[in-house]
Amino acid sequence: MFFSPKKEIIIFLTLFLVVGAGVFLFLNSGAYLEILRYKLSFGNAPILDFKSAVKTVATGNENAYTLFIPKIGALAPVVFPKDDSVKNILLALKKGVALYPGSSLPGDTGRGVILGHSSKPPIFRTRHKLQKDDEFYVVSGNKKFIYSVLANDTLSPEKTNAALSQSPKNKSEIALITCWPIGSSSKRTLIQAKLIGVEKF
Repeated sequence: MFFSPKKEIIIFLTLFLVVGAGVFLFLNSGAYLEILRYKLSFGNAPILDFKSAVKTVATGNENAYTLFIPKIGALAPVVFPKDDSVKNILLALKKGVALYPGSSLPGDTGRGVILGHSSKPPIFRTRHKLQKDDEFYVVSGNKKFIYSVLANDTLSPEKTNAALSQSPKNKSEIALITCWPIGSSSKRTLIQAKLIGVEKF
């Protein structure tokens, strides 16, 4: 009986792809489950109606904040961790995005630092699409704080800390931070934005 080299290569490649896909799905199943949970929790609300979208996330608390980034379809409650311990920040990130303890509230003078996952839930997964002058919003009660993107950079943790060490004077800024690449914390994506207006609705 003769063996065809082509047939053996096809069998090998097929097995390799099937096993590789199985291992990939096994290793990433947690992230995909979190993505599914996020989509089921927040759905596609931000795409059409901003006011309705915010209501689906807000808890009715006048002091609650919601982050809404139309360009990337991100909508998430802003959660306040108990403290700046890794454990409590990670707990907060399971519920939405986290306002880093000690940073400024949206709309206040200074810089608010908002942390979010790039993978689970994937709030900042497509953050690379944000460009200079793109707008996003932070909503609290009947106020919409409008922010304009100044820069979107991928930096080392040290350079990120250095960029945040200089506090803005007499103005309100927000820094959105997530880890990069997805599933790693070797770098940070830092999106810096300034407050350009406040609207009531």
